[in-house]
Amino acid sequence: MRQGEALLAPAGVLVGDKRPWQTFDWPAEQRRGIFRSWGQYFHNARMNTAAQKYFDKCIDEGENGGKANRDDYLALYMRSKFNRSVARTQEAYEDSQHAARVVGPNDAGINMELADTVYDLNRFEDNKRMLHDFVRKYVGTSVKPFEHRLNIVNENFNDCMGDDSLGTFLMENSSKLGGCFEQMRREKLPPDLRPRWKILKELNECDVQSVYDKEEKMLSPLEMARRKRKTKNFYQNYLNRAWTDIFFLKTLRHNPNLLLDRYIGSSAQRGEYLNKSFERVKKFTKMLHSRSPMYNELHQRRGNPHVQSQLHESNLFRVQYQTRRNMHSILRTIRVLRQREDSKRLRRFVEEVMGDYVAIKTNRIMPWKIEFMNEVYNQLALSLCEDFRLPPTKVTPYDKNAMCLLLNIPIIKPLDQQEFVFGDRSTYTYPDGVYTAEQKVSTKRSINHLERRLFFATLPIERTYLLHELADRHIQQNHFVQCLSYAQKAIEEAVRCNSKIWQFLSTMQMAKSHAILHKYERQTEVLDAAYDLAKQLKSAKLCTFIELCRMLNKDYITLRKMSQLVASKRLRYKISNRSSALSSTQHSSPTSSISMIQRQNINAWSP
Repeated sequence: MRQGEALLAPAGVLVGDKRPWQTFDWPAEQRRGIFRSWGQYFHNARMNTAAQKYFDKCIDEGENGGKANRDDYLALYMRSKFNRSVARTQEAYEDSQHAARVVGPNDAGINMELADTVYDLNRFEDNKRMLHDFVRKYVGTSVKPFEHRLNIVNENFNDCMGDDSLGTFLMENSSKLGGCFEQMRREKLPPDLRPRWKILKELNECDVQSVYDKEEKMLSPLEMARRKRKTKNFYQNYLNRAWTDIFFLKTLRHNPNLLLDRYIGSSAQRGEYLNKSFERVKKFTKMLHSRSPMYNELHQRRGNPHVQSQLHESNLFRVQYQTRRNMHSILRTIRVLRQREDSKRLRRFVEEVMGDYVAIKTNRIMPWKIEFMNEVYNQLALSLCEDFRLPPTKVTPYDKNAMCLLLNIPIIKPLDQQEFVFGDRSTYTYPDGVYTAEQKVSTKRSINHLERRLFFATLPIERTYLLHELADRHIQQNHFVQCLSYAQKAIEEAVRCNSKIWQFLSTMQMAKSHAILHKYERQTEVLDAAYDLAKQLKSAKLCTFIELCRMLNKDYITLRKMSQLVASKRLRYKISNRSSALSSTQHSSPTSSISMIQRQNINAWSP
């Protein structure tokens, strides 16, 4: 084909966007050589996407519509090395195996690449067998690389199955191996190919379920912290100081400032690139772990066991002392916030401390954990009780929102119809006193966080606090039924831990819900129970406050009864008026009919 014919396209077909060098009629072998050299160049420059593209064009794509040349062993050899460098070990093994079949069993370089790919697949037994065969096959300088790799794999076997490291590890973790072996056995079982309804029917489960329910794995805060610490130690052990970069890359995968989801077309590519980069490093680290396991690394660093145990105990004592100092600092901060009467900041501080810091402390690190939690929650309860105080202004029962103002509850305002202007953010906000969309999302997240903590909480006073906070979150979102449910559960937990003050606070949550709903009869029972608890707490201020609430509630009930009496009296008056009007019309109807007949007769006889 001449150059002019190559530039021409068939009739009715658009000419593709070609590079200048693509218009020349190169021979197929020369094109493959160009693609192979370009792939090697981009591989050395770490431009992995371009290198993959040209290696594939050299091997898998046919030239000028012809058959693909899959027997180019040199290109297969280069692509195998490239796949190994980007942690695609299975593809590298297939390429090297294909190249070894094409070139024959006498090429030492390709056989070396094949052995290396088997080694990267963590098939150490197969690799050792292949290396022994190659050592017997080759002589001279070509056998030295195989001997070197044979020494390496022998050292890997010694690290994995050495008597000192493996024996010590089995002695320390013998109780945990049963679950690991059971999990490995389940993973090796063949997949069950029967219909899902048959499998569920044998398990006595719902056999008509169309959607597969994925069970969410709930991990306690302590277990999550332990796994995070183990992961950190794993990367520190094999990557030394580069572990910080790996953790930074791990967090970047979900960073909205980098992904920029609203930029169409580029966000998905950045996310895919970050995920591939992290998976590549993770796979390389697992390869290092399989060659020299963690228990062997720890055994090599131990040295003298007596000195190691002393260092471990000193570190434990140092952590205990620092934890004790932090606990005293937390209690001082709580007392200062209570003196300033800043209950909002105090509640946020307690939630942050007890949810993130204390929850991941074991009894070994903090033996006084129960006493500390009781002290923190009691201080918070005292601060919340101080918020119930007499109002500075007079309270009148003619104001329906007086009880809400007395209990420090935001008054619910009806939403007015609002016009939204595109591009004007000021029109997107809600009126004062109503949550915005961002606040609703944050409240929902806090509810989910509290529910997760409640799932793992065992101490009754902690469960009481969590249930009280959940009731408060629901009353902020105007979910009054859920608020009453959580408040009742909080009262039951407070009875279990014999905490009168938390019983009082949970009862007041019920009172707030009834005050918003204007349920005065039920409010009477709740306020009576709160008054009894206030007397048991021996707090004159709380008794006075509850007595004011009871008087206001009685006035509400009296006004409602009076309004009902007035309404019934008006109704009876209207009914009596209607009955009298009907009776008057019935008495006047005969005379009117007679007068009509007389008028008709007169009209008929009139000239």
